[in-house]
Amino acid sequence: MFLERFAVFTLLVRAKLLEFYRYLFRETESQMGQIFFTCCFFFLTGLIWYVWIISYPLWLKIGFTAVYLVSALFCISAMYFILKRKRIRISSNTMEVYTLNDPGAEKFQHFNLTSIALTQVQASAIFNEFSGKYLHGKHQSFQSLILLKPVSNRNRLVWKDLSPKRPKQVNRQTLLEFLSHLISGFENLDNHQMIQLADHYFILKNSVGTTQTLSTKNVSNWRTNKAPYLDEISRLIKKHL
Repeated sequence: MFLERFAVFTLLVRAKLLEFYRYLFRETESQMGQIFFTCCFFFLTGLIWYVWIISYPLWLKIGFTAVYLVSALFCISAMYFILKRKRIRISSNTMEVYTLNDPGAEKFQHFNLTSIALTQVQASAIFNEFSGKYLHGKHQSFQSLILLKPVSNRNRLVWKDLSPKRPKQVNRQTLLEFLSHLISGFENLDNHQMIQLADHYFILKNSVGTTQTLSTKNVSNWRTNKAPYLDEISRLIKKHL
């Protein structure tokens, strides 16, 4: 019983750490990540100064110094990564932020995907049809999706369609159905590739603004799902083709 509870506790801690890591990674293009690591660095610096001026045992001071050096190196590396990762490009009098090495740009080239042929009128009609109830974001980000071009984390579309059975949960099934109609070859991807592509273009948020994630179980359920709300996604898209 004790080992079982310890294993569950370990899994919960691991899930929270992964969620925190993903949050920091998403924030590396904003000021939040930079502020966080800067504050950590100054906090650790102040702490080690306090440890050395107080009469603690020498072994404790040396041990904490080793921990400080490793942690400070991590914070400095993270701040350097954040600053280097930002680049501003001016295009068509519009300022956009792109990453120097977008994590999805090269990988999607090996997925054997092709975007469906849409005119500007069709693309705008589909975007307007789904904006509001299902998603919100910039039309330019939607254009990047249908052309399979990379987007920055801060410019991702927000999928906010709620599950009919669990109103506090984002409907992952409709998002996957939406992508399957816009991207040829999407259904041939494995579960992890689908998640990677969806995470690159979308962020999932429920009605109270809580960010949620897409799991392999969600994808497996979608492959066998015959719910009417998926037919509605298909109908809305085909209406503008």
